[in-house]
Amino acid sequence: MGRMLHKLDPPPDVLASRERNRRSRQRRKEGLRVWQLELPDQAAEAMITALIASGRLSESEALDRRRVASELARQLVWWSEHWREMKNR
Repeated sequence: MGRMLHKLDPPPDVLASRERNRRSRQRRKEGLRVWQLELPDQAAEAMITALIASGRLSESEALDRRRVASELARQLVWWSEHWREMKNR
């Protein structure tokens, strides 16, 4: 038999909000941030094509939004570490 809800139990939306906040605090503690980016379709398609052409993603991986986001994040981290070198070329 399932657990009966008590009158003082918070509503599910409050529990969900608390969990999101907990995950957010954990990411900040780990030095991570989540950014929601709006990209034009053409730019996103060009970036995905470049990731496939460079071997960073397979065509099947390119269909997985989380995998694409992960690889784009990895590319941005790389760029943040090397932009000065690229500027001086």
